Amino acid sequence: MSMISELLKKENCFIKESVEDWKEAIHVACQPMIEQGYCTPEYEQAVFESTEKFGPYYVLCENLALIHASAHAGVNETQMAVTVLKNPIKFSPDGYDVRILVTLVAKDSHSHMEGIVAVSNIFSDEEKVKTLLNANDGETIYRIFADNVDSQ
Repeated sequence: MSMISELLKKENCFIKESVEDWKEAIHVACQPMIEQGYCTPEYEQAVFESTEKFGPYYVLCENLALIHASAHAGVNETQMAVTVLKNPIKFSPDGYDVRILVTLVAKDSHSHMEGIVAVSNIFSDEEKVKTLLNANDGETIYRIFADNVDSQ
């Protein structure tokens, strides 16, 4: 049985026109998690600090940033949010264009695995990525994730 409904809620799937820079991208991506109490502002701060120290290690490929920090950084409960940007953002001058911000707040090393499986399944299929990039509402984003959780 799929646990994606516990890990990702429809109301945490968003479409946003654009962001000013990488800091605003992280803020926009983390905000719903903070507002709903899945993490504290400390979590967003930890992402900023890690980025300053290590660079944008969470930009995994063209279009995808898997934004996350340590489970010790103000995490209350495991949850995910997905924001699709209409206009791409670069997290570093020579980095990929990113339009999909997946925020992963995990309180341990295993409760978020279904989310990782869904991200992996989606990004290994160009058509699924296109569908996600062309989504017009949060419901569509949610469906794409829900349909791509088959952790065999």
